[in-house]
Amino acid sequence: MIAFPRCIFLLLLLPLAAPAAPSSEIPAALVERAARQKAPRWKFVEMQRMRELPETFALQVTAAAAFQQPERVVDGKTLATYLAEKLRYFLVTQESYPDGSTHEPEAQGGIGGWTHHVPAHALLLAKRTPAVWSQLSDDERSRADLLMQALALAAHFCLDDDNDYYVLLDGYSLFHKSWNPNHVEGYVGIIISASLYFGPDELNAFFRSFDFDAFAARLKAANFRNIQRCWTWNPAIRDLMMKGGTITVPTKQVLAQGVVTSGAGVRNDFTKDGVSLHEPWELHRAQATRLFSKAARTRVVANREFTSSLMNRESPAVESPWEGQMGMLHEFESTDWDGFRTSAAYAFEGAMINIPTAVTLKLVGEWDARRGGDVIERRMGVGMADLRFKAREGYRSWSLGKPREYWWERDFVPMGADYIFGLWETFFAPPPPPSRPFKEQ
Repeated sequence: MIAFPRCIFLLLLLPLAAPAAPSSEIPAALVERAARQKAPRWKFVEMQRMRELPETFALQVTAAAAFQQPERVVDGKTLATYLAEKLRYFLVTQESYPDGSTHEPEAQGGIGGWTHHVPAHALLLAKRTPAVWSQLSDDERSRADLLMQALALAAHFCLDDDNDYYVLLDGYSLFHKSWNPNHVEGYVGIIISASLYFGPDELNAFFRSFDFDAFAARLKAANFRNIQRCWTWNPAIRDLMMKGGTITVPTKQVLAQGVVTSGAGVRNDFTKDGVSLHEPWELHRAQATRLFSKAARTRVVANREFTSSLMNRESPAVESPWEGQMGMLHEFESTDWDGFRTSAAYAFEGAMINIPTAVTLKLVGEWDARRGGDVIERRMGVGMADLRFKAREGYRSWSLGKPREYWWERDFVPMGADYIFGLWETFFAPPPPPSRPFKEQ
């Protein structure tokens, strides 16, 4: 390894050792870019998934900025209007596409929460922003209610304590609520925003009175064909939602073929790990505590042949500046079907789901610093800074039984990482000082 002058090491560390305090105002350039970004769309694709990640996270930035400054003008148009237009785009599809798809999230549950949680957060923030909500017609607000109910039903089916299914609402895609964070936390965020949108008692009453056929008729009338097609692709889903029962993992699945799982359906009050809809902070705290749960380390032994390492794209460092501090993201030290996993990509996927929910809770006053929020925020500072450092250096990872390499420009920016990190830096405490002086080989 080439020796670098010590002054360069200090310059590399300077932004990390003396971070600025969060401003609570999203940088203007990021807001403007988010507002100009086209609205996201979704569609139901059999046995696959369709996402638009940068567009989705631009929606979250727009919703947060509009909540704070609805009359702020970008290119001659207020942020309130930008948000209303983005919402209208996926709430109203006048004519279905030739493939039968529409614009709204397909409310599949599980890993669909990579992006489905953001429209739920955006609708909650819009409902609490009169300058946005007043721009939506009665029909569009009714559609907003319908979409939020559909997303909440998917959360109930996948996450409720009375359900233990291994499939999502297409009756095919594999899932279990005990799996890694990126499978679970998105729809936890959805049930939180749905409870705050309707009120917990009203949402539970809706669950208890749910009728599949009547709801399907409402979906059809709204031309929400993505949801309609997803929920009817496997005809068994209707009775599972209404009455509960068992379902067998399809034989076409690569894993867990023939496994029989059961549940009680969605016609009951929602709880997760005993936590009710009346406790949105507790629902989020459990996910955030699990996500930012590791002591930071850079060299993780996956097996006798592989140890993770930095790729030194920006410096000769061999360790994260926060080595040993609590808060490293779960997926830098976890497992998958093929054994041990240490992955910068999976780590980001957890962060990109968590941060929009956390920001929404801060904006609507549900973040509770006295009941764990301060601890989570400190751990978040370590975890997000550690992830960004590894991403910019490049991180040699191991997942699904293979070595993989990830770095910032190629792998994270195209997924909307600048929006996610911009939200974290705006609303949450900066990272703590590095653990130790810069370490080189």
